[in-house]
Amino acid sequence: AIQNKNYLSISEGTMKLHYLVVAFRLLPITLGFVSQPSNGWINRSQGGQTCASSLAASTASEAEIQRNIFHDSDQPIMLIGFSGDGNELERLADTFLEENFPNKGQAVKTPNPDVIEDVLSNKIGWPDVIVVDLSKQDGDALMSTGKKLYQSGLLSVFVNVADLATEAKERQIMLENDLIANSDYELCIKNEGTSGGSEWEHIQWELSRLVARARLTPAVPGSKAPTTNTAHLTMGENTFFLSLSFPEISKVEPYVEQMCMDVDAMEYRTDLLDCRDSRFDLIYGMQLLRRYCRRHVVRVPALPFSGQVLEDVMPIVYTVRTQNQAGTYPDDDAGIAKMFDMLEWGLRGGVEVLDVESAWDKTKTDALLSLAEERYSSQILGSHHVVGQEVSSEEAVRLFQQCALDGRAHGAKVVLSIESEKKDRMAHEAALLASALAEKEGKPVIPNVSLILGDVGKFSRVVNLPFTPVTHESLPFKAAPGQMTASEIMASRVLMKIVRGRRYAILGHNIAYSVSPQMQGAAFQATGLPHQYGRADVETVEEFVNSNFFADPLFGGCSVTIPHKQSIIPYVDVMSDAATAIGSVNTLIAKEEIDGDEAKRVIYGDNTDWRGIFNPLERQLGVQEKETSEAFALILGGGGTARAAGYAATQLGLKRIYYNRTPSKAADLAETFGGKVIGSLSQEDEDGECLGSYLASEGASASNIRVV
Repeated sequence: AIQNKNYLSISEGTMKLHYLVVAFRLLPITLGFVSQPSNGWINRSQGGQTCASSLAASTASEAEIQRNIFHDSDQPIMLIGFSGDGNELERLADTFLEENFPNKGQAVKTPNPDVIEDVLSNKIGWPDVIVVDLSKQDGDALMSTGKKLYQSGLLSVFVNVADLATEAKERQIMLENDLIANSDYELCIKNEGTSGGSEWEHIQWELSRLVARARLTPAVPGSKAPTTNTAHLTMGENTFFLSLSFPEISKVEPYVEQMCMDVDAMEYRTDLLDCRDSRFDLIYGMQLLRRYCRRHVVRVPALPFSGQVLEDVMPIVYTVRTQNQAGTYPDDDAGIAKMFDMLEWGLRGGVEVLDVESAWDKTKTDALLSLAEERYSSQILGSHHVVGQEVSSEEAVRLFQQCALDGRAHGAKVVLSIESEKKDRMAHEAALLASALAEKEGKPVIPNVSLILGDVGKFSRVVNLPFTPVTHESLPFKAAPGQMTASEIMASRVLMKIVRGRRYAILGHNIAYSVSPQMQGAAFQATGLPHQYGRADVETVEEFVNSNFFADPLFGGCSVTIPHKQSIIPYVDVMSDAATAIGSVNTLIAKEEIDGDEAKRVIYGDNTDWRGIFNPLERQLGVQEKETSEAFALILGGGGTARAAGYAATQLGLKRIYYNRTPSKAADLAETFGGKVIGSLSQEDEDGECLGSYLASEGASASNIRVV
């Protein structure tokens, strides 16, 4: 959870030039997950060979899958539906732009058919909002325009207002199938449009959240890239989701503050809700749950949007559990068909994780997964429950493979039944074997959630590290027999040394000012991890590597700051591509790996400075096409941060311009990352080596400089 807040966002304004200040980093070890870049690590002990084992796994057909067509789309969004007395659609468009894009973007209200040509010719684009309010005059013509806009590829949100006048309500019911068919997401409103206050503010927030999710980086099965939408973070080690079993979601509110303290997601058990057959009520219930949680979230991931982040979004695991799978929803043909409809409703509500039972109709499953891959950013958790019978170990492994959904699931969950406590490790061992087979066969290695039903399976919840379902001490009842609380599970893991307290520090000199120990300590406390984080203030790196702290088997890693970012490199076993290119290390990660028959410690060296620059700029600018980019980054300086900026600018596809009072340092940057060294920042000078002259020679001007 904390992993996704690793880097300081840039404060944003309306200026063409954004000035960067990289202030601090969080060591990427929270929740027990060790972050490694997806672009490879260089093993210094193997002559610089890239370590394939650290690269993100991918499927052979990954290139054939079109993932989330709305990610980085340059087209406007469309709000479509009927407004009530609260004029909901136009107000949403106005506030969406005012709060997220105060100096750009327009709301196109009551559009005429010419708007389609304006979209195709890019006269209207992101972040403009087209409002197709069918409560206005000539609603039939507007519906026709809305259909054509949707078919042209726009992200469309159906604003479903319940509180309508009789005539408008009748027309909405008549057009409901068209509204659903011509929209991807759905925002449900009761009386918030007229009541105002915090309830309306949450509706506005929900629209921002939906659009943020729609534009999120696509989730790729098996990827370990440190992004917000990676299952190895969402479902990573020592993460928990709370299983809710109330018949009405409003009954959750009294318990929310305490429940949010130690979980990473809420499971929305639709099959247990009284309103389970109503699309409007199920989507509205999710909105209500998020509203209850917003003020109390502690360890949730940040959701990037428009150069900033939403930090109060509780992730939801959306589940329709059937009777055959330890749930209550009918599993006859009609029930299964309706179950797939309900799963699509979850996608329309913008869920973070969609639980898809793996046992049902393959054609319907394929259609659902194709829809999710093409138009949504939700992660898929393939699942299967074996109720009332014991299966063989071989069958348990096969069930994990089945739940991988042919390489399309981001996580797999298998729940078994056993007859004797002697087999309480069966699910865990099957999960490990399934992961090993997937790696051997070149398939995505995904988080495998392995559990045993009932009280006899409590141990399985302790040894299962990824994404464990839990109950909470404050709740009046458990969602399932044998469920434990997150605090009970973490206490057991520490007691059994499944999770061992590791020792971390910030390595530098004259660092008494550093607040890293307080920051990292708070992160460990929030995630229930038994780690310690202190300061290693030494004049030379040799003092550190010869210390008992570094030699301690419990040494887990450290943040590295000046003056040791370069001098620590000779003591690193494996360097990330970023650290190699930048020439400095700001993060050490100690891992235990098997070498033959023995375990040995391997020290990984990484550089996350560039991520502190890249992440906020990528949210604001996107990644440019390197061959055709007309955008420049002006890099001032020649030290370690300037090298990180050069690497980040390269990854962003920005052309690089370097200036430094010591020209040789700027020349070193240009030699490493490519780009142009200039002699002055003037608009013009006699020798033609100034900023203005160079830009003119490139057919550009100062307006092409996107970041300094």
